[in-house]
Amino acid sequence: MGYTDHCDLYAAVQEDGINLVAQHVMRQRPSWFNYATQYVSDHPQIACVPVAHTIDVTHYSNPLFKVVSPVPILGADSPPVGLNFCVQLVKAQVDFHPGNVVTLPAALSPPLAAQHLAMHVKICGGMDCPSEFVKDFLPTPTSYGEATNIRQPQQVVPPTRKLVCFCLDAYLVAHIGVQSIAGKPSLVGIVDSVDVVGIEPKGLSENINCYLKTTFELMLKEKLIFPISTMLFDLPLLSLATITAQLTPNPPIPNNPAIDDDQLKVFITITVAP
Repeated sequence: MGYTDHCDLYAAVQEDGINLVAQHVMRQRPSWFNYATQYVSDHPQIACVPVAHTIDVTHYSNPLFKVVSPVPILGADSPPVGLNFCVQLVKAQVDFHPGNVVTLPAALSPPLAAQHLAMHVKICGGMDCPSEFVKDFLPTPTSYGEATNIRQPQQVVPPTRKLVCFCLDAYLVAHIGVQSIAGKPSLVGIVDSVDVVGIEPKGLSENINCYLKTTFELMLKEKLIFPISTMLFDLPLLSLATITAQLTPNPPIPNNPAIDDDQLKVFITITVAP
């Protein structure tokens, strides 16, 4: 049976292609995947993992890191103190059913369910532990008063020689749904479950899993929306008629979009009206 026997347009993307493109993007736009304070950005050798990048990044002086604010020490406000840190996404893989790229942890009930996809990301991070700074630290005397017109001191960020680093493996299971975004039917990734391996105690693990699930849900909806209408070419001739593209219903297509054979497949029916 041909792919277009029951539809007008067929499109598919293979997991190997997505993973290859992800590797290229991570090397060409490292600041999308590496976050650090200004000091770490200026001294990339102290980052937890060397940032892989293409020669163009160096040639055009593009940043390796997205610069973010230091982590504040809660309760230290005379003066306020922040710590240097970095967070890096160093590996990302997608695996479409039946699942042969990502090995899911037991918490996600392997094997990968039909019409689902799995993802594996390796996240490394580290923060400064300024023990020597604390020994010599002196508070700001004016902060002891009750006056409200005293100018607040600027945040102090201790100098950093080394970050205390760690790495985590995070896994998720998701499926593809259709939602109306700005009035257009669009393919959207929907996260079903997330698990970070090796986190204890249970409460901490649940909080991290919830944070990552929320992060992936928002990222997929903000960055990886695919309007179905973009599958059509905008040709001058087409202005003579109204063209409507919609997913081919069931029947005759049982799963649309479909995730199988290591691919994400979409079947489209096109209607032309005068």
